[in-house]
Amino acid sequence: MRGIKRTVLFLFVFSLSLTSAARLTAQDKMQHTEAVGPTGQLQQRQLTTGWRFRAVQSSDHPETTAWHPTTVPGAVHTDLEHAGLIPNPFFGDNEKRLQWIERTDWEYTCDFEVSAAALHQQHAELVFEGLDTFADIQLNGKPVLHTDNMFRSWTFDAKPYLVAGHNTLTILFHSPMNTVTPLVAKAPYVLPGTGYEPFNPAKGIYPVGHYMRKAPYQFGWDWGPRFVTSGIWRPVHLDTWSGARIRSLHLQQESVTAARAITNVSVALDSDVAGSATLEVHLTDPAGHALPVRQISVELDRGANHLLVPVRLDHPQLWWPNGYGPQSRYTVAVNLVRGGQHLATATLHTGLRSVELRRVPDQWGTSFTFIINGVPIYAKGADVVPFDSFPPRTTTAQKRVILTSARDVHMNMLRIWGGGFYETDDFYDLCDELGLMVWHDFMFGGAMVPGDKAYQENVQAEAAEQVERLSDHPSMTIWCGNNEVETAWHNWGDQQKFQKDVTSAQRERVWQDYVVMFRDILKSAVAEHGNGVPYWPSSPGSNFDDAGGTDSNGDVHSWSVWSAGAPYTDYAKIAPRFLSEFGFQSMPDLRTVRSFAGKEEDLSSPLLLTHERFIHGFDRMQQYLKAEFRPARDFPSFVYLSQLMQAEAIQFGVEHMRSLRPQNMGTLYWQLDDCWPVASWASIDYYGRWKALQYYAKRFYAPIVLTPELDSAGHELRLHIVSDEQTPRAAVLRVRFMRFDGTVLSDQHQPVSVAALASTPVAPISLTNVAGFDPTATVAVLSLEQEGRSLATRNVYFTRSADLALQQPQINAQVHTEGSGFVVELSTPVLARAVALSFGDLDAKLDDNYFDVLPHEPRRIHVASKVSLAEIQKALAVRSLFDSTVQAGHK
Repeated sequence: MRGIKRTVLFLFVFSLSLTSAARLTAQDKMQHTEAVGPTGQLQQRQLTTGWRFRAVQSSDHPETTAWHPTTVPGAVHTDLEHAGLIPNPFFGDNEKRLQWIERTDWEYTCDFEVSAAALHQQHAELVFEGLDTFADIQLNGKPVLHTDNMFRSWTFDAKPYLVAGHNTLTILFHSPMNTVTPLVAKAPYVLPGTGYEPFNPAKGIYPVGHYMRKAPYQFGWDWGPRFVTSGIWRPVHLDTWSGARIRSLHLQQESVTAARAITNVSVALDSDVAGSATLEVHLTDPAGHALPVRQISVELDRGANHLLVPVRLDHPQLWWPNGYGPQSRYTVAVNLVRGGQHLATATLHTGLRSVELRRVPDQWGTSFTFIINGVPIYAKGADVVPFDSFPPRTTTAQKRVILTSARDVHMNMLRIWGGGFYETDDFYDLCDELGLMVWHDFMFGGAMVPGDKAYQENVQAEAAEQVERLSDHPSMTIWCGNNEVETAWHNWGDQQKFQKDVTSAQRERVWQDYVVMFRDILKSAVAEHGNGVPYWPSSPGSNFDDAGGTDSNGDVHSWSVWSAGAPYTDYAKIAPRFLSEFGFQSMPDLRTVRSFAGKEEDLSSPLLLTHERFIHGFDRMQQYLKAEFRPARDFPSFVYLSQLMQAEAIQFGVEHMRSLRPQNMGTLYWQLDDCWPVASWASIDYYGRWKALQYYAKRFYAPIVLTPELDSAGHELRLHIVSDEQTPRAAVLRVRFMRFDGTVLSDQHQPVSVAALASTPVAPISLTNVAGFDPTATVAVLSLEQEGRSLATRNVYFTRSADLALQQPQINAQVHTEGSGFVVELSTPVLARAVALSFGDLDAKLDDNYFDVLPHEPRRIHVASKVSLAEIQKALAVRSLFDSTVQAGHK
C-alpha cells in the first residue's frame, strides 16, 4: 500500500495463568485515541452546541424557513418537533401528514471559536462521524466537502479554511427524494424496490431507497413508518494535532486456543517527522492486573506508518457467549514517545476468542454451526431492527435495557438486520459485555443494487470503514452481505415480473452486479479487515451453492406461518440447518397502544391501522386468535390474547428446532424490538415493555429445556431433553397428569441421562394408559429434577385453548416486601392458565409473567420497583385466560 510503512517488531511473550474475569462498562469505547497534556498532542473539540436549522424553501410551511435551534446529533424530524413546528410523528396518523419533510432541503449552521494556539498546531481536521445523507459543506463561506453516504464518516483538512476567532460551519442537506428520483427516472430500467415504496411513473414516483446509501427502513417497512430523514446524525468534532497521531489500534487474532493466543498489536499512525521513537505497549488482563510495560524502538517515516507487534498469551482468559463462560476482556494501551514526550496514545478493550462457521457435509446436507473456542454453539436469539425511527435520540441507557433483556432470557446471538444502519460503538460494547454474539448484515435489504462504479466504490469505502471499526469486538461472529436480496430476485413476484420485462442482457447485468457486490466487494472487505470473522453472502442463502432458503444447506427465513396463514404447528414440518428469521405478530403493551391511539379501540380506525403495517392489517391476527381462543371479552383482553398467541407460536417453533440439534443449530426469531410504537413481531415494544413472548423466551431459551410434541394421532407424548450445558447430567424426569381441579391422575418418575450439548430423546409417554385422561381437562406437568432441584419444567395441554374446560380460578394474590423489592404470592384452588400481572403505569420489572398457576401449588413472582408497597398493592391487576375470554353461555 503506497505511503504505508509496515514494520514488524520483535516478538515478546506474556506467559500468563489467568483465572478471573472483570467486565468493563459499556461506556468504555472499544477503541479510544486521545491526547492530553503537551501542545501537539491530539485535541478534540466536539461541535455539539450553537447549531441552528431551517428549511431552504417551503411555500406550504413558511414557518420552517426561519432559523430555529437544533440538537446535534439529531434528525430534522425531531428538530422540527422540538421547535414546535410539527406534532409528535408517532401519534395517530400524523405520519402521513409529515411526508413533505423528505422533499425539502434543510440548512444547518453553527458558529464556533478557534484559538490562535489551536491554529498553531500542524493539523486541523473537521470530522463528521455521520451525515444523513446528501450534503454540501461550507466552512467560512467556502465549499469544502460533498457527502453521499449515511454510513460513512467524513474528514477533511480544515486548516486552510479556519481563522483565529469566529468561524462558521454550514451544511446544506439536499432532499434525498429530489436528488435521486430524477436519476432513476432517466435510467434504462428501474430496479424493483423493497415493496414498501410507491411506484407510479406517470406521476414521477419511483422506488429510490435502494439507489442510495441510506437506511432502508426509513422508506417504510411492514413494521415501521416512512420517515425519510436528513440531518447531522452522528457527532461532529474538530481535531487539532502536531507531531504524530494514532489513527487506529487493533489486536489481530491469528490463533486463539485455551493453551495460547497468537496475536498482533496493530498500530496505524501519521507522523510529521521521520526518525526514531519508542512505542510503549501496556496489557491489562480481565481482572485488572497490569503486565510489565514493554518499550520497543521504532523508526518512523514522514506520513503514514503501520506498526505490528506480535504478542503471545499463554493460557489466555477467553471471551464466551452468554451461557458458555465469562465475557473476559483485555485492555491494550499504546503510547508513542519521542525525547521523553508522549506524542500520542490509544487504548483498546477486546476479548480473545476463536470463531468459525462450520459447514461440512453430513447426513442432513451441509451443516451451519458456529464454533466459538472450539465449542459448537446453539444460537438462541432474535433479529434486531433499529431502536428508533430517529436513531440519534436512542441513549446508551436505552440500549442497555434492551440488550440486557436479551441476555436475561438466555439469548446468545442477535442479528443486526440489513435494513437499518451500523450501530454506534456503545451497542457493540454492550454485546461484548453481555455475551451476545452479533450476526451483522451489511445494509442491504430486499432489493437489487446499482452496478455503476461510483456506487460500488462508495460501498467499498463504507464496508472497509465499518468492518475495521468493529473488528476488535469479540461479539462479532459473522458478516452477512444482505437481507433477502438473493431470495427476492429468485422468488418475489415484482422481481420476477421485472426480469420478464427487461432484456436478457439487462437481466444478466443486474445479476452480475449482485455477484460483484456480494461475492467480491463485501467478501473482500471482511477478509481484509474482519479479524477472522466469517462472511456469508445473503440471508437466507447457501453461499451460491444452490437455491437459498433450503432446509439442507444454509440459513432459512420461514414465513409460511403468519405471512401465508399456515397454522403455527407447521413449524414441525421444517428442519432447517439454521433458522435465522421467523415470526408471529401481536399487539404491544396496552399502555403503548394508548400512547398512539388514545382510547380508540376500533381496529378499523386510522389511529390503529396506521400502527399495523402488515399487508392484511389486523385480519391475520384475528384469524389466528379465532382458531385458537374463545372471543376476547374486551379490547384489553384482545391485546392480552394476541401476545399469548404470539408467545405460544414462537415457543412451539423454537422447541421443535432445538429438539433437532445438531441438525438445526440456531433460531433467531423476528424480531426483538420496535422502532416506534406499533403492532408487530417484536417481543419488546418501543418503550422497552416486555410482551408475553419475551417472558416465554426466558423458558424456551433456557440452558436445559423439555420439548414436547404430540404424535399425529394424539396417543403419545414425545419428548426431548435439550441441553446447552458442556457437561452431562444424571437427572429424574417427573411426569404428572393432572386435572384442572388438582386431581392427579398419574405421577411417574424416570431416571434420565442428559447429554451435554445435545438433544436427548425420551421414551414416548402413552396417553391411553392414563386412567381418566380427558384432553379438554388435563394438563401434563413435566419436571426435570436433580437432587431435589428443578432443572426445567413444562406444562403440556392436549387441545386448543378454546376447547379447554377451564374454571374460574379465583386467584389469591398477596404482595409483600422482600429485600429491595417485592414478592407477589399467587394461589388458586383450580388451574389458572396464562396468568398475567400488571401494575398500571408504575415502573415495575417482573422476573416472570404469563405463567400457569397449578391448583394448590403457589407461585412466587419477584418484582423490582422503586415505588412503595402500598402503591404496588393498589396497582396490581391479575388476569388469566379464563378472565379474558367469553365463556360458553356468556356474551
